[in-house]
Amino acid sequence: MVQTATNSTPTLATGPSPVANVVENLAARMRPAGLCLLMVRTDGTLSYHDSAASTFFLRYVVPLIRNPQPTEQGLRDKLAEVKAGSAPVVWNTLPGVVVAALPFTERRQMTGILLLVAKDANFKLDEDVLRIASRLQLDGEWLSQQANQLPAYSPEAMFCQSQILVTMLRDQTRLAGMEMELTNLSGQLANTYEELSLIYQISGGMRINRRPAVFFKQACLDAIEVMCVHGLGVALVHATEIGQEPVLYGPLSLPPGRVPRLASELLVWMRQRKAPLLINRLANDSKFGWLGEHAQRLLAVPLQRGEEVLGVLFALDKEGGDFDSVDSKLLSSIANESAIYLENAVLFEDAHGLMMGLMHSLTSAVDAKDAYTCGHSERVAMVSKMLAQEVGLTEQEVDRIYMAGLLHDVGKIGVPESVLQKPGRLTAEEFEQMKRHPVIGAHILQDVKQIKDIIPGVLHHHERFDGKGYPGGLAGRDIPQMGRLICLADCFDAMTTTRTYRQAMPLEAALADIRRCAGTQFDPGLTESFLNIGTDRLREVLRHQKSSKQLDGAPPLLTPALAKPVDKKAA
Repeated sequence: MVQTATNSTPTLATGPSPVANVVENLAARMRPAGLCLLMVRTDGTLSYHDSAASTFFLRYVVPLIRNPQPTEQGLRDKLAEVKAGSAPVVWNTLPGVVVAALPFTERRQMTGILLLVAKDANFKLDEDVLRIASRLQLDGEWLSQQANQLPAYSPEAMFCQSQILVTMLRDQTRLAGMEMELTNLSGQLANTYEELSLIYQISGGMRINRRPAVFFKQACLDAIEVMCVHGLGVALVHATEIGQEPVLYGPLSLPPGRVPRLASELLVWMRQRKAPLLINRLANDSKFGWLGEHAQRLLAVPLQRGEEVLGVLFALDKEGGDFDSVDSKLLSSIANESAIYLENAVLFEDAHGLMMGLMHSLTSAVDAKDAYTCGHSERVAMVSKMLAQEVGLTEQEVDRIYMAGLLHDVGKIGVPESVLQKPGRLTAEEFEQMKRHPVIGAHILQDVKQIKDIIPGVLHHHERFDGKGYPGGLAGRDIPQMGRLICLADCFDAMTTTRTYRQAMPLEAALADIRRCAGTQFDPGLTESFLNIGTDRLREVLRHQKSSKQLDGAPPLLTPALAKPVDKKAA
């Protein structure tokens, strides 16, 4: 006897199959009613059975379904009648049991057949049941005892149960699909949060005065953690000019010469194609196959602004599988942010180079007025920079102090050459003219807003710690740190270079003089830091600068007998 239900069976939601959970839940719901749920593949082989079902089903029905004999071919014929989209059917062709069968579909494809099995209402130890029990090595009386513990179902009752099963299957499928969607959505949100956090973090590091090497190192290390790749690198078109050679970060390392080669080939590829490059089988690639010896997968995206390719970001070997479009989009987002920084960094370097060039030109103009102090400003700038680094100032503060050192004497442009180049003692009036150069220098720079912060160094580099300096007569910590610092560097260079009024002091004697003047002329704390620089480093600066800054046609040096400490040394 066969009955057919009119209810159509549901289809599992698209995505990873939640079959196991769905079938287990259905089996648990059917079990208290004395029913057993099984599942067979489309070829009839058993793929699932309720392992917690009663002994009757586990010892009699499950083996019967798993290994039917040719004489029991009716089971296979019935299963063959079940098609995708067909309604549930009920039959009692198997001895002692009644079966409801319905298709199990995923993505609109039938992947199996659910079998809901119960003890037949007409169960008895007849010839057919005993034959199967004998084949399964089961005692007939024992089997009858096990069957008596179960409720019996007629085909009509099983038909009702099949309808209930269809409804439950539909509900379980919907719940499983919703649960999967929530899981996927949660995962996507977590990934999106990490990606947004990474982009925000990279954007936060896009300070134009931050060196490219520092920016790209941090960006790559952050991206490695989020993307779970073994290596992430960067190559720039103007690598030398911007100070960022091709580099690869992460646990994956390449032999010497491989990173520059990869960078060179990727830059050529990106400038031609201007599109992401994704290779998941490097060993088989005609162009980058040579890299397959060291890595398996490559993802590269251009650092691009408009139509100009500024560089390339490249990733090697993703943990757990191939690179995909999601990885490509994320790395492209990182590249877009990095390209903005890179474009601004290039513009900043150009502007900074122009400004430094103008500063050096202005310094050269000052040196040209006073040939005896040729290279003095450059040396003061270098020594000031060394002292600022020794004190522990930030990189930006060190850079500004270097600029202040370059321009500390720019006010001498307003001092008559007759005073600057006078070989002998200055008169009181001439000395007053010389003392005006810090104020003149500050006035010259005051309208250049980009360097207003260095004016204190220019204005106060002749103040003394004891308050006897000029132009403000400031004392102690009232003197800006930049002024106190450049004062030390300025006096040190004056001591160690030959002037019109005296010969240069030996380095060791100059350092001893500086130590002696700590607390009077110089800040004692800065003095200790200055002395910690060491004679070797100071001598190297003086040697380099003096050898590269000598002017042709300078007047012959005068004898030390003309020297007066109150004269130009004080200026």
